[in-house]
Amino acid sequence: MEEEIILGRDETNEAFKRFLSQFDAPAYIRRARGVQAALDQLLEYCRGRRAEWLEFARMRIAMLHALAGDWDNLLPFLVDKDQLDILRYLLAALASPLRAPVEPTSSSHVLRRALRELHESLERFNQRWQTFLTGVDLTAVNELRDGYNRYYVLEKECAVRSARIARQGFAPLPPLTLDDLVSQFPLLPVPRLRD
Repeated sequence: MEEEIILGRDETNEAFKRFLSQFDAPAYIRRARGVQAALDQLLEYCRGRRAEWLEFARMRIAMLHALAGDWDNLLPFLVDKDQLDILRYLLAALASPLRAPVEPTSSSHVLRRALRELHESLERFNQRWQTFLTGVDLTAVNELRDGYNRYYVLEKECAVRSARIARQGFAPLPPLTLDDLVSQFPLLPVPRLRD
């Protein structure tokens, strides 16, 4: 016949802690990590697609800047001086180095064409990007967020054995929306051109 071991309260707590330590982190921590990992994966997917689709706009803003030499040289082709701020912003946000040096030009035909090509490239990107964002499926991320909101405190309470401690610092996660994605990955400003 086997001998039965009876553990006291402190020994039971220690045995429970040893058992937990063998299995990664408690359920509430694994749940929080899962929610964050799903969000990170979604954002990385969007970031990668955005970078891929911005290649032409990057090249065109760098080319336009090199051809103009100075942004003020483009003023005759823009509706107002505020459009230069948009070009400066785009250069700072997007520019990538050109593969070959480009000499500045004073040809209004060349500058107008380069500006029009940038304008069209930005418009195409914005249309494509908006379509992409509206098609992103947020269901999986939002299901994980819902599970987090429902079970995180309960799982933490089971682990720490205190309802008060389990609720400390807990903030429910709102569902991820299209607006959240748009604020993270906004459309690009497009300079307005003179006719």
